[in-house]
Order: sequence, then C-alpha cells, then structure tokens
Amino acid sequence: MPPLDTLAARLEYLFDKIRPTPDELSDADESGRRYTNREIADKINEVATETGVTISAAYIGELRRGVASDPRTSHVRALAAAFGVNSGYFVDDAAARRTEDQIALLNELRRMDVKQVALRQVLTDNGLSATDTRLIEQMVARLRAVAAGAGTGPSTEPAERG
Repeated sequence: MPPLDTLAARLEYLFDKIRPTPDELSDADESGRRYTNREIADKINEVATETGVTISAAYIGELRRGVASDPRTSHVRALAAAFGVNSGYFVDDAAARRTEDQIALLNELRRMDVKQVALRQVLTDNGLSATDTRLIEQMVARLRAVAAGAGTGPSTEPAERG
C-alpha cells in the first residue's frame, strides 16, 4: 500500500475503502460502490445547522487531487465525521494507522465469515504467526468440508508444506 502521507492520499483512501451504507443507497444504486464528492458534501451540509460547516463537492474534489491542501480545521472535522473516522486520521500518523487497521478489519469482517475473523484474532493475540494462523484456518476449512460431506473419500490433493 502506498504511503498515506498527504491529506489528499488519506482522503482518497477513505473514498476507496468506505462505502455508502444500504440506507444511503437508492434502489437504483449499485451496492458496494464508492461515495461521490457530492454525497460527502451533502452529508456535511445536511448537518450544517448543527456544525456551522458547509462544503462544496468541487472543494472536496480539489482536496482529493491535492490542488487544495490546507483546509480549515472545521472542514477536516466535517470530512472525518462524514466518513465516521476520528479527525486525527488526517493529521496524526499513529491515528491514521489505527484508522486504516480498523477499516481493514471492518472490510474483512464484511467479506469473510465473522467466526473466521474472530478465530484469526484469537490466534494472533496468542502469538501465532500469520503463516501458522493461515494453516489453522485451512485446517478448519478442511474439517468443515469433511463434516459437510464434501471431503468424503480419499484426497487427491497433495499435502501442503509450510
């Protein structure tokens, strides 16, 4: 993954990784699509009476491209709130790394069976390496296949070596 060392790169990362919720999509919208600049601007502007912050889709585009690179603090906070992340994500490397890790975990939870993710976390928390964790996940998947009847009969697959 390229370094996220600019506001533009960090903002683009959020657009790339965070997707609209089902409640935000219309029936005609494609599930899993990216937010548009307009949608993020609308999210910010919808709460402008509470926050006092408004923003244009064009300005968000300029921030994403790095044309504008020094937004007001209120804009940074509003962008963070629109994506549901801590505003420190845009200015603090440690906060950015934590946010990226959380987004990766959430995306993994959506993509995979939650039980598998929980197993991986338990194994990692107990000091197993990534290789050992993958091996255990493969063993669990094989056992599930056997239990479901998919693995009956002699195996024709070569044994994996790690």
